[in-house]
Amino acid sequence: MTHGVALLADVNGRDLIVALARPGDGPGEHRVLPGSTPLELEAGLKSVLAEVGPDDLVGAAIAAAGPEIDGTVIVTATGLSLSLTWLRAVLRTPRVYLVNDFTACAMGAPKVPEADLTVIHPGKAARNAAIAVLGPNLGLGVAGLAPLRGDGWLAVPSEGGHMDFCPVEAREAPVFSAVRARHGEVSAERLLSKEGLSDIHCALVGDGDPLVVPENDNVIIELARAGDAKAREAISIFSALLGGFAGDMALLFAARGGVFLNSPLLETIDGLLDREAFARRYRAKGRMSYYLAEVPVFRMPGRPALLGLSSLFTPSDMRYGATEVKFLDC
Repeated sequence: MTHGVALLADVNGRDLIVALARPGDGPGEHRVLPGSTPLELEAGLKSVLAEVGPDDLVGAAIAAAGPEIDGTVIVTATGLSLSLTWLRAVLRTPRVYLVNDFTACAMGAPKVPEADLTVIHPGKAARNAAIAVLGPNLGLGVAGLAPLRGDGWLAVPSEGGHMDFCPVEAREAPVFSAVRARHGEVSAERLLSKEGLSDIHCALVGDGDPLVVPENDNVIIELARAGDAKAREAISIFSALLGGFAGDMALLFAARGGVFLNSPLLETIDGLLDREAFARRYRAKGRMSYYLAEVPVFRMPGRPALLGLSSLFTPSDMRYGATEVKFLDC
């Protein structure tokens, strides 16, 4: 019997982004469903399964926003837990992949058409070279992708978004002090995220007072579009910090193939991103500044994580139904 559908899903702790794909092809249109609790996830996954014929499902691939440890991902931002055991029970198939969301995003990066990429920092991507993928949103995702000998890629998971972070430019110092006063520590994710943009803006308008309530990131972006000086400065500082971190990740992964950014937050900021500030901090790496000068940075649109998940299935998988064990990773 020939089977033909794989279920792909991205879990961020708030939403369930799900699509179906024919093995060997990219994902179809995705939909966004509630996904902040196990009950919502189960209901969403089952609603999609109900659209698939009982003999059509070949398996599933799930990405979640947290580190995968021994077959379980705990979503960092919310504490939501997903395990292979639970997913196999809900989806009624032993053939389930569970990976970090930016590991999936990295796997999808080479499949994004070049015409769809937006150049943030110009350069020339080296052929057969590693790439870095990162994106600030609810948190700060990071992963690498290393070329394999001959053909293909090896995804390199990372929790680099939780690295310690420090100010470099004078205008950043009071922001870091304010964030430290509010949260007790300053990681890259504390500043390079939706909450981070809010905290940066709050530090500027509240003179570092930890009792001032931050504005929502969408409000700040709309204020910036309307010409508000503090909101524009907050986005400029955010842009510079993102550039500095992108340069760090380019060095960490030796990403001569380029740095790829992907996040709904960046898509919302869009033209407000301060590219001059980004480029200045991206290249400000002392003796390694020359190394970064020609390493391009691109913004990827859409959901490359789903594209990456689709690569885990090949046309040969259509020979097996979801309940037929081709291999089992337990």
